[in-house]
Amino acid sequence: MARFASGISCILCTMIAFAHPAAAQVDNGRDTRLRLDQQLDRRRSEDDRRTLEDAEPDAAPSTIVIDGQSYTVRDTVDDVGKALYIAIGRRQWRDVDRFLAAYRKLDGHDAALVLYAQGALARNAGRLSEAESRYRALLAAKPDFLPAQLELARVLFENHKDREAQRAFRALRLRLVTEGAHAEGVLRSVDTFAAALARRNGWQGNLAFGPSYSTNVNQSSQSYACLLSMDDGTCLIDRKVPDAIKAAGLSFEGVLNRRVPLAGHGGVRARVIAFGDIYPQHHRYSQATAIVRVGYDYQTSRDQIALSPSFELGTLGSSALYRAAGGNFEWTHTFSPRFTGRFEGNLRRFDYTLSGYQAQSGPLGDVGLTGWYALTPSLTLFAGVDLAVKNTPGFDEGYRQWGGRIGANKAFGQSVNLFVLGSYRQRRNRTYSELFAATRKDDQYNVTAIASAPALKFAGLVPELVLQYARVESTVDWLYSYRRTSVALRLGRNF
Repeated sequence: MARFASGISCILCTMIAFAHPAAAQVDNGRDTRLRLDQQLDRRRSEDDRRTLEDAEPDAAPSTIVIDGQSYTVRDTVDDVGKALYIAIGRRQWRDVDRFLAAYRKLDGHDAALVLYAQGALARNAGRLSEAESRYRALLAAKPDFLPAQLELARVLFENHKDREAQRAFRALRLRLVTEGAHAEGVLRSVDTFAAALARRNGWQGNLAFGPSYSTNVNQSSQSYACLLSMDDGTCLIDRKVPDAIKAAGLSFEGVLNRRVPLAGHGGVRARVIAFGDIYPQHHRYSQATAIVRVGYDYQTSRDQIALSPSFELGTLGSSALYRAAGGNFEWTHTFSPRFTGRFEGNLRRFDYTLSGYQAQSGPLGDVGLTGWYALTPSLTLFAGVDLAVKNTPGFDEGYRQWGGRIGANKAFGQSVNLFVLGSYRQRRNRTYSELFAATRKDDQYNVTAIASAPALKFAGLVPELVLQYARVESTVDWLYSYRRTSVALRLGRNF
């Protein structure tokens, strides 16, 4: 009888322990999803920034204050007007302010040049709607004024009015190709922006895959306890959680994004995120997650707002584990060239379809806030907090979770990039468990480090080394506490 009871205890522990990786799949994937989602958006922003730097037009001829050499500007409408125009071309904004104030006081000043200067100052200050208004007013009076046409197109590009920017650059190119060699510099600038628009509105993303190794694929606590023993020490009833399973496998992750611009700042954005680990020798512990979002996207030079329905699929082994449908909201705001913040909220209904896991079905709502600060051009620091609430029909699997994350992204020239992320989350179940005689509370610690080597790029693939460490400390220690270290050597490609 004792041997039978012991056997029942072991079978029960094995079943619960096997369910543990499935229960943790949504929580453990949150850092990966946030990293993939946000790195793509920041790469797109960096691409726009490089475009603006590369497409700066050539400076105007050196005819006034040049390289510290002062030239006298007489107080006449012609001299001040010429000085103002040259200062705009050379982006000498203090001089533009000074000459514009003087020029407007002179009789016979050109209203078109005033508008041109006001538009340039507004654009430099980031007031792109005002700059667009000034340039449009100027072109209404002088439709063939080429510098204003170019600046208006640039403003539309920066302010993410992509359809209008495409039309503006197309019209500029048609004009410039007829003007000969003296327009080659401006034509190169136009072509740079046109190519950037094509990239911005084309398919973008990244894919990484490669061999991996994990020390605890079943997330086992490896605990053992004798629940009832005889006087001589013989154990009659024991409780043993299966040993940790070490396994080699395949790690993969990817994100695919496409934005189709509409009129003004709007667009339709589609994004697919997928990641997972496959263990051929222990396939029942293989996990994968795929997320699809298609919705409305609004962008300006400082803000990006996205609202979309979402669908998520999680797999365990060869079976679908859950399906989740819901909605996603994101708002990213650029406070300054160095500091960017992002708010994200999700509400999803999880339906667990695999037999034995239906008790985990229910709505999950989560919100997160992240900030990035560029300490130097090659070093970006970031930190964030998040909160999640999960409800289930019987409240047995419902929980509240809060946490935070901190990290850095460092580029060592063009040779090596290093990404480091550390996170902590506390999960507390909403009800007391009679089975475990405790209210479950987990402290979750995760560290991820990714070192990529662009200097070793071949066939468009960049090698990267991924190290991950996870530790969970639970009040139901014998079942839910575990430690796991994973390493992967992957090849990644951005496109």
